[in-house]
Amino acid sequence: AVLENVIFVHQEDSNWPLSEGKVLKDKFDDIFSATKYSKALESLRVLHKERVTECKQKKLKLETVRTLRDQAGKLQE
Repeated sequence: AVLENVIFVHQEDSNWPLSEGKVLKDKFDDIFSATKYSKALESLRVLHKERVTECKQKKLKLETVRTLRDQAGKLQE
């Protein structure tokens, strides 16, 4: 992307660094793949949150099973 937007840029598009804010931000995002990075980071956050929730649920289930096991052991005595 750096080659396309900086080195091999067409003469008509060579003034993009002087563009207004949004156009300039979009161009930099394109060059440095910031949008892809942001999306990947957000995806990782969502996945982490799901895994933490899943882990909490499994720990709760484990505690329930342990309690039931202990109660069954007491009843067998």
